[in-house]
Amino acid sequence: MNNHKSLKEYYKYDVFAFFNGFGGPTWGALTYFLAIPVAYLTFLNASKMQIGLITAIFWAGFSIPQVWAAYASETKTIKKTFMAKVMLLAGIAWLVLGLYIMFVRGADESLSIWLFLLLFAWSCTLTGMFMPANFSLLFKIIPTERLGQLLGILFAIQFGGLVVAGPVITMIGGIYGEPVNYAVLFLLTSVITIFISIILMYIKEPEGEPAEGSTSFGAYLGKCIEIIKTDRTLTKFIIGKWLMSGHYVMLAFLLVYRISERGFDPMKSGWFTSLHGLGLFIGGFTITKIADKYGPRHMLLTSHIIAVIYTCIAWLVPSSATWVIFVAFVITGLTQISDNVGYTNMCLLCCPTLDKSTYVAVTNVGVNIFTVPLPIILGLLMDKGILNYTGTFTIVLIMMAAAIIYILTVMENPKAYIEMKAASQEK
Repeated sequence: MNNHKSLKEYYKYDVFAFFNGFGGPTWGALTYFLAIPVAYLTFLNASKMQIGLITAIFWAGFSIPQVWAAYASETKTIKKTFMAKVMLLAGIAWLVLGLYIMFVRGADESLSIWLFLLLFAWSCTLTGMFMPANFSLLFKIIPTERLGQLLGILFAIQFGGLVVAGPVITMIGGIYGEPVNYAVLFLLTSVITIFISIILMYIKEPEGEPAEGSTSFGAYLGKCIEIIKTDRTLTKFIIGKWLMSGHYVMLAFLLVYRISERGFDPMKSGWFTSLHGLGLFIGGFTITKIADKYGPRHMLLTSHIIAVIYTCIAWLVPSSATWVIFVAFVITGLTQISDNVGYTNMCLLCCPTLDKSTYVAVTNVGVNIFTVPLPIILGLLMDKGILNYTGTFTIVLIMMAAAIIYILTVMENPKAYIEMKAASQEK
């Protein structure tokens, strides 16, 4: 898979990725966890704990269902049909939410908040089921020696969709105002979900290797636990990602902090997603090359050095000027693309088999055991007056510094990456 022709299906996936980034369920700009959901719940006067729940639900939904989804798709040599089904089911949540807001207009704030969080959890859970099969599909259609670069470009294209969506979100907000603008965005998401599911089915997925399925889900869980026990490189990575959770806490509270403490206009929230996407787009074509040249360990190191920069800008620069937050938004994207590529490469290259579903599920569940409850806990502490934003963001910076030290002193590149680099140097 080294010639131009062999990338044909990858290019089709790029089209899917762009529209998924623009308006797909959960991962699309119209519903991405760090902007529009935060703005909607802020409009409904949600507590900080409820705001923190958005990030927690996003990552819990992303990770926890993956063990069952990997088990369910383990023996499937063609993954795309399973992926399209769960994508369509995820889109139902946004259809229901859009219609609800159209009719109710946020009259009952408490009910509206909890209904949103419930349906958001539904969408996140189904999107999480999509992920293990998705990574297996990507590994089939991307040459291994170009995995870092082409994944970076793919992520850049997907989040380029976020960039394009920013002006659209702002325009819809200007036309309809709150809360009808949120209804329109959610209904548009449900339509786009149908469209991208059709695109997905047009990808000619190479037949995978037949895999021997586990005799039961319990046996499959035993298989997952065995991976943690035996793969020391992966286990070190998972523990390291617990320290790297500070970045996700910062994303959880950055926008609401700027709105409530710095006077940022919530009607401009779409620009958070758009400029975050711009950072992802730029990084996908530039700094992600580090993953191929130096390995995923250095990619993760890069992400957390950049994370310290945007945290200091967003928190410590006292100006209420729009440019300050816009610069921080772009840098969050550079951080995220570095983390995404380092994370994905580490997981895929640790896995010794062609079917990556189980390793993806184990990694994502292991990583998010700590990531998921942290924003809820910190949100509760802020609601009770035990912490304020200063205390929370101080904890975030300490975690980021600890993560950098851990990456430098403990983490390792996967054996497969080291062997691949050795082989290429011999040639």
